[in-house]
Formats: sequence, structure tokens, C-alpha cells
Amino acid sequence: MTRASTPPTLLLQLQGADSLSSQATALRSLKNETIGHDQRKEAWIRWGILPILAKVLASRQSNRKNAEFNGAVKGSESLSSHNSNPEDEACLQAMIILGSLAQGGVAFLSPIFSSNILPTFLSILSSQDCPPSFVLPILRTFNNIADRLPLQSEQQWPKDTRLADLLFSEEHIGCLSRILGQQYGTHQAQASIELTAALIGKLCTEESHKAVLADSGVLDALAVKVSSFIVAQGFVLPGAEAHVQEPGALGSLPAPAPLSAQLAPILRAITVIIEHSKWRAEHFLSSPGIVTVFPKQHPEFSPADIKKGPWGSTYLSGSAVPRHAGASPLEHLLPSVPLAQGKTAAGTTNFPPLGQPHGPQRRHSHSFPSPFSILESPTTDDDENSIVPWLLYTIRAENGMVRLMAARLVTVLFRLGLTKKHRVSMLCYLLIPILIRMLDKDYEIPGNDSSQYGGLISATDRLREEAPAVLATLVLDDQELQKHAVDGGAIKRLSQLLKETYNPIQENARPMWHVDGKEEAENPDPESTGCILGAPGYSPTHCQVMRYRENILKALAALVPFKDEYRKAMCENGVVPYIIDSLKPCSGDALDTSNPKNTAADGNPTPTLLAACGAARMLTRSVSVLRTSLIDAGVATPLFALIRHPDIEVQIAATSVICNLALDFSPMKEAIISAEILPILCEHAHSANTKLRIESLWALKHVAYNSTNDVKMKIINGLGPAWIQQIITQDPTSALAKRGMDDELESGTPGAMSRANSAGEQVNLLNPVEDPPERDEDMKMADTLPPSKMSLEMFLPDVTRRRKLALHGDLDQSTQARQDDVAVQEQTFDLLRNLVCGPGASEMIDHLFKEIGQDLILDALADKLRPRTIQLTHRRESTTHKALQVPTEILVAVTFVIIHLAASLPWHRQLLVSHRDLLRHLMGYFNHAHRDVRTNCVWVVINLTYEDDSSDREGCRERAFKLRTIGVMERLSSLEDDPDLDVRERTKTAQHLVNTLTQA
Repeated sequence: MTRASTPPTLLLQLQGADSLSSQATALRSLKNETIGHDQRKEAWIRWGILPILAKVLASRQSNRKNAEFNGAVKGSESLSSHNSNPEDEACLQAMIILGSLAQGGVAFLSPIFSSNILPTFLSILSSQDCPPSFVLPILRTFNNIADRLPLQSEQQWPKDTRLADLLFSEEHIGCLSRILGQQYGTHQAQASIELTAALIGKLCTEESHKAVLADSGVLDALAVKVSSFIVAQGFVLPGAEAHVQEPGALGSLPAPAPLSAQLAPILRAITVIIEHSKWRAEHFLSSPGIVTVFPKQHPEFSPADIKKGPWGSTYLSGSAVPRHAGASPLEHLLPSVPLAQGKTAAGTTNFPPLGQPHGPQRRHSHSFPSPFSILESPTTDDDENSIVPWLLYTIRAENGMVRLMAARLVTVLFRLGLTKKHRVSMLCYLLIPILIRMLDKDYEIPGNDSSQYGGLISATDRLREEAPAVLATLVLDDQELQKHAVDGGAIKRLSQLLKETYNPIQENARPMWHVDGKEEAENPDPESTGCILGAPGYSPTHCQVMRYRENILKALAALVPFKDEYRKAMCENGVVPYIIDSLKPCSGDALDTSNPKNTAADGNPTPTLLAACGAARMLTRSVSVLRTSLIDAGVATPLFALIRHPDIEVQIAATSVICNLALDFSPMKEAIISAEILPILCEHAHSANTKLRIESLWALKHVAYNSTNDVKMKIINGLGPAWIQQIITQDPTSALAKRGMDDELESGTPGAMSRANSAGEQVNLLNPVEDPPERDEDMKMADTLPPSKMSLEMFLPDVTRRRKLALHGDLDQSTQARQDDVAVQEQTFDLLRNLVCGPGASEMIDHLFKEIGQDLILDALADKLRPRTIQLTHRRESTTHKALQVPTEILVAVTFVIIHLAASLPWHRQLLVSHRDLLRHLMGYFNHAHRDVRTNCVWVVINLTYEDDSSDREGCRERAFKLRTIGVMERLSSLEDDPDLDVRERTKTAQHLVNTLTQA
């Protein structure tokens, strides 16, 4: 039985309602008719119900604004929730209907977004007179939409951030802080807090959104919610009550969270905000909620050890011993674990370094986009916040999503270097077994509550889906953790799970049915996009499988970057064909998404492609795997397609794999050249995206090595001589001078370099974290308030913390931009190095001199070695000059080019010696801190003075005398006792050559 193709009487009643009461009655009837009936929802969309709902909601907002303008809306009336008027009742029914429509799936999202109804929702939620009864329906609607956002794929479904852009805009983000800042007083308040936190966890993926959430007070409000759980569990540190009135604290302990409150969505929201940013993580750890329950522990001494000086000052006796060394009492709740072995070496591998041998490598083993720090400076034992042992205790005591989210948060803090050094042992013996256990098929969550995910998939499936991603983040670039995970059987389990993600999906859902295959309702307004359904998306189960596959690929890639035996174990478990299948994107054709086959032919969404590229890149690090398993599985074909993918992140990921395929030992190098990939790489080298430029240049560098001269000339012509000229002549420190900062500058140097940060404040970039000695009252933490007077302002970061957060964000962006500029130039010089070495090197040097310019190339090399200073203006109007160090990466790359020029024909050597500045500037780097720079300087001397044949003997003597004249022997003498053996041995050779030629 089908519905009539003409609009029903109910629609006419809505359109012709003569009163708010009759409108509310009609909407209530419509709600009862549509809830749970997808076919009816589709029909009502086509009949134009969304514009009607939008009109109902907009009418209320318009009336409220008019009433507010006329002074008719007063406090008690506007906030009344018990005596709702017909207008509010109509709006409430419209909200519930829209939430029900959003549950229809991906096809319903397009008309919902087009109807412009969501901004109206947010305007109502953000208004001061929003009735409490509106809050939950609006939040549930937003969560329904967030749950059903389609997976990003090539053409049909680009990455959709429209809802996140609305929610996290400056106009509306305040309502999120207000909701999260309320007390756990009622069931409605508790539900709204958890729905808001869940919404942040689902939508917050962009760095800009994370920064706004931290700066607007949302992160601090979430921290207070965590502290309320800590209070409820009784884990407040002893003596914390004595510190609640100190600056930066709440003023009193927060009220305990009720037993029914859910911690998992709070931890998830915090994690997604702070991940990838150490500054946001420190902002969270220093928030008032955390500081109140976990004040910093100071060593305590016995009163007998505290002595009083003659002028009233106190001091400690010589035999004073602290009662405790500042360690958190929560440590005693954790089990003792064996200390991990010292950090293992980089590990033996038959994969050569990606670049010059022993050169400075900035590439980590990241197999998927992950800007986590690599534990360069883990916090000291005294600086670790007590939330870390509390999270570890929670992991042991809880289960389900709370356990997983606690594991995810502590993993992020560990990756950002905010945990103790010895935490590696505890993570090895405590966390890794739990994560591996979550991969088991029989792992079940007690209760299996799926309410936080819209009931689309079970909580157990969601947990299994996310556990591999946490494991991947945890073991990233840490061989001790990788070893424990592999020993625990992680590779075998993950390999089996990856295969199972290609099993056919059993769906209970049935496609929409229409009479005679036609639509059951005619669209009354063909011009209205709010009445047209979008493309049908994949089912929730299929989306969950795709995310599961993505996380499994991430975990496999994170386990095997260093050990060839781990990579071989992956191959032995038979996953290589499945990784290759995961490199195939979704077809551009409209597929039958109602009943997907889930085969390789169906393809994969963009996030899965990125993860598969990461796994393939890790496997290509093994020579044996590259020459056997990957070739047999046909890895080149999908990669050559992905390098042309419309998504630039996929292009970057595919190019990073091709970098390894283009190495000289790879049998696929010729395939890359013959498949006309070089023009694409050259085109991508000109991209505005710096990452794509770097990866493309890196791949071209590998292709150029030991290739024939015709291939090298193709690369030069593809890049363009003018472009190469532009890159090599850029000053690597010019951007640094403009930004007014450098790693070598002393942090305390008082300078006049200042600029506005993202908060619009003028800050001193040379001393970014220094606070002025005297601060105005409005820059201090507000006076603490008793619990009854806590307000939203308590959760807004004080000006000092906001300024520090914004400043560090700006510094991170500037530092990253500087590193990208340096990396592009480094790879370009490395490319030139590979162009002028190997067979036919002299012909290529002549070709480069002809195309780019002989003088220009030599001047560019000399300019990179030129000493630089920056002028600093002090507060007393005095000026000084500070030396700027040329980036080591540039020095190594440039000196390698000089080495190869010095190893070429005699007249090429003569050009180097006769240049007015090049060798003179080189003399300043013989005692450089980096061993590669010192070694390369000595190699230049060796190549300039090495006699290839008797015809060049006189030229060698002239060059030796020139080198001695500019002081090379003194530089070589200073390296005789160099700590590096290779430098010492090369120095002996250079001294012998120069002495032999000049004393003959």
C-alpha cells in the first residue's frame, strides 16, 4: 500500500493554520506519523515540510526579537519552562520532527542543510531566553546529523564540516560553554552535558575548531566535569582543600558527579581538543578544575627540619629529608611493573635512509597524518600531573568506553611528552594487553549501551573499531612498545581482522519502495533544494566497517616501521593483497549503497586510502618485501592512480609511497619512469601545498639517482629552470628574520620584535612566555567564588592563559612554516646533488650551468654558506647583532652539491676555487656541531686536491695552494681529535693530499 502522490490534508492544515494552537496540533500529528517510518519521511521531504518547519522556527525568533526590542520579554517570563505557550509548543514539535528526519540517513542531510534550518536552531540555543525544553531536542538533532555524516570519498561525499563550522563559530560557541558549565543537578542537565560533549567528540576534527574550543572556555568547562568525577570517586589529593582559594583554582571543590553520569563522552571531547597540540594539553592540565582537585605536590619536611633565621626567614637544616618527593599519592594505587629496557637503537634494517647517508632526517615513521611530537622532552617526574596515574587507575578499574577513552587520553598525554619517562614500562605491561584484548571477537561491553551513538551500531562494535587507532597512536615510533605489542600477538590479530573487514555485510535494512519504480510524491517546488533528497549514503554498518578497516591499517603500519621481521610477519599473515585492495578508491559511479557487496571493487573512502598508503609505505621499507610480496600484489597500479586523486591529502600519501618505490634498488623505478609519473611529480612540485611539494621533490630526487641523463633532463625541464632558480636562491633565514625568532636566540633577549597574535595582542616573539612583572587587575584570575555563585565566567580562561595559548599557537604555525620552507629548499638541493652525480655527471653539470646559469648556481651555493646576523633593538634603544645559524639541513645538502662539483672535471673544480666567496664561507663550517657538515667540508678538500690523472697535477697544486692560503690547514688541524672516527680519518687523507701537493 502506498501513499497518495498528492499532498495530504495534514500538509494543507499546516500551511493554512489560523492559530498557533492549531499549528502545534498539526505538527504533533505529523510527528506521530513520521517517527519510525522512513518512507513517510521521504514523502514529507518531497512535499516540502522542511521550509514549513524553518518558517515555524524563524517566526518564533522574529517574534522574540520584536518583543525584546519592545521590552515585552522579561526575565521570569522568558525563562519559564513549565507554562509553555502555543508558539513554543509548535517549535518544540518542529524540532522533534527535524530530529526524526535526520535519522533517515545521509540522503536527508542534503535538504536539511539546504533549508537553512540549522542556523535557526543554533540561534535559539544561543539565545538567553531559550526554554530548557528546547535544549535536548536541539542537541539530539545535532547528534543525529553528526552520526550520519557520510564518510569522505572521492566525488560523491567531500569532507563535510558545515555543522562543525556552525557549532564552533564565535557566534554560537558560547552556548556550548554555558551548557557544559552547568551543574549535574537534574537529568536534563546531565543529558545536555553528555550530548554536548558527544557532539564535540564527533565533529571536532579541524585544528581551527580545536583552537577555538580551547580559547573559548569549553576545554576548561570539560576539565571541571572531569574533576567532578574525581571528587565523586574520592581521588582528590589530600590537602587539596587548603589550596582551593589559590589563584587559578575554582574556590571550592566541584560538586560530585552523580552515579548515572557518563565519563566517556567527557574524556573523548577533551582528547579530540588537545591531541596534536602540547600547548592545548598543558592548557587543559592547568585549567581551574584540574588544579583544584590535583594541586601541584610540593615536598614536605618535618617541622624539626625547618629552622628560622635571625631576620624571620626560614631555611632547612642540613639533615632535612622530605617526607615525600612530590610524587602523587595515586601512584600507590598502581601496580609495580618491571622497568623497560633502555631505548633500543634505530634497529638494523636493509632499508637505506631516505636521503643522504647519515644526513639529518626529519621524517619520522608516521604511517598516517599525525603531527604528534615524538617524546623529545618528556616531563620530569615532579612535573607530571596527577591526572596521569588517575587515568591509569581508571583503565584498570573501569570497562567499556570509559576504559578506552581513558586509554586514549593518557596515550595522547604520553605522545605529547607530558608523562614521566618510566611510564613506558607501565604502558607496556598495563595498557597494551588491554588494547589487544579489545581486539578479540568475544570481547563484550557489559550493558552494551549504544545511546551515545544514536543506536546505529552497538557500543561493543564501536569499541572494537576505535581500539586499533589508540594502539596505533600509542606505539608510534617507540620500539619498546612495538615489541610488547608484537609479542602479544597484535600483528596476527590485526591481520585476521583486516581480512574480516572484507566479509560480506549482512544488512537488515530495505531500500525505499515506490510504486512502479517512481517517486511516491511530487515535489511542489522544484527550485527548492530543501525538498530534494541527496545521494543515499552507505549504511551505518558499512561505515563502521570502513572506519574499522582504516584503524586496523593504522595499527599495522605503526607496529612495523623499524623491524624487518615485523614487516615479514605481516606478509606471512597474508595481509598484503588486502592492503593493496584498500588502496582502491570508491567508484565515481553511483553504487547500490543500500546493499553494498563490500568487495575490493566497491573501493574505499578517503580516510581508508590514507591509512592504506601508510601501511604500504611501511612495507616498502623492506627490500625483500618490496621485491617480492608488493610486486606480486601489484602495488604500483593503484598508487599510480592515487597520485592523480582529486583529494590532495591522498596525493601526498601516495607520493610518499612512491618515494620508496623510486629508490635505486627498487624494481619499480623503471615502471615509474615508463608510466609517465615524472610529469605529474614535477607538476605537484609546484603545488601550493607544501607537503605535496616536499614529497614530490623527494620522489624526484630518488628517481634522479643513478638514472640516465635523458631522465634527469626530463626532470629539469618538467620542474622548469626558472623554478629551480627561484627555490635555490631563496634565503632560508629571511622568513626567520621576518618572524623575529630563531632556535638559537637566547630566550631572555629583550627585543622590540613584536606582533599581534591570534588574540590581537602585541607579544614579544623573542621572549614569548615572559609575563610582565606587574599585571593589571583585569589580567589576574578572578576572585574565587563559592559553589553557589559559580558562573560561566569561571570557565573562560583568564587573559594570561588565553594569551599564552594563542601565542604558542602562532609560534607553532610560524615554526612549521619555517620548517616547510627549509625542507623544500633542502630537497631541491638534494635533487641537484643526484643530478650531478653518477655516470655522465660532467655533462649534467654543464647542462645545469647552461639552463640555470653557472654564476647563479655558484652564487646560490656561496650564499647559503654566508654568515648571517639579525639586528635586535633593545628597550633602551640600543641595538645589537645576533648571529643566525643557517639550518643544518641546508648546510648538509649544499655541501653535498659542492662535493660532487669538486669531483667533476678540472674546470668545474677551478670554478669553485676561483669563486670569490664560496670556499671562504666554507671555512667557517669545519667545526660545525653536526658531524655530517664537518665530514662534507673535509670531503670538499679531498675532491679538490685529488689527482685523477697526471694532466691535472698542476691544477691540483694550484687548488692546494689556494686552500692553504685561506687557512684550510688550520681548520684540518682542529679536526685531528674530532670525536667522530670518520671525520678523523677523512682529515688525515685531506692533510696528506694538501701537504704532498704544496711541498712537492
